[in-house]
Amino acid sequence: MKHKFLKTMLVSGAITAVTAFTALAGFVETPQGVKYQWGDGNYCVNNRVQYRDHRFYFGDDEIMRTGWIQRDNTWYYAADTGELQAGIMQINGNVYYFDKADCKMVTGDRWYDFASYHFTENGVTGERPYVNDSWDSKGHLIKGSRQSVR
Repeated sequence: MKHKFLKTMLVSGAITAVTAFTALAGFVETPQGVKYQWGDGNYCVNNRVQYRDHRFYFGDDEIMRTGWIQRDNTWYYAADTGELQAGIMQINGNVYYFDKADCKMVTGDRWYDFASYHFTENGVTGERPYVNDSWDSKGHLIKGSRQSVR
């Protein structure tokens, strides 16, 4: 009987330890900045984290990045919240497109919302398909009236 009780206590303790250990996963505020701690206690390094349909990037110092991020000759942009951006965006007066699947900046010709754009590393070039475009405070497009696309 003692053996069964001891075995039950050990299993119960192991389950509690595993549950407490995996509860460590998540965002951690530090004096250096925000980090993401995996369930094993390690921090995210040079990688992206997907959390509740949002993506974040953490550098080699484990700190969440904001602004422009270059990784493997690819550009990304993270808002002040750290969330990697996707879709068409205005940043510092230039218009960029970030792929919705992986948040990479796209260059070249691209159809977006039934209009043609040509994107370079410095944003959109040529005539814009919308007039009276406006942009919200986060840089997302609020469509103006459509011009005819040539």
